[in-house]
Amino acid sequence: MKNAQKEEEVEDLRKQPRVHTPLPEETMKRLEELADIDARPVSNMASILIQAAIELINERDFKLVGGKLRKVTFESLEALEAED
Repeated sequence: MKNAQKEEEVEDLRKQPRVHTPLPEETMKRLEELADIDARPVSNMASILIQAAIELINERDFKLVGGKLRKVTFESLEALEAED
């Protein structure tokens, strides 16, 4: 992705609603690493990852299970229900 396009994305983010959330230190370190790899600001990378997680939940049959994203199949859903 070109730098001009990334800068435009960052500018668009500045105009959108915001959320402030604490992160575990290891999560923050990994977020910073991912941002560096893609040459993005950390906040922009966080936004992209949140959007990707929501897409997985909405469109790819993932669910939050114990605070982690899990691919849910018919068989795994039955196992989860059996635990309750």
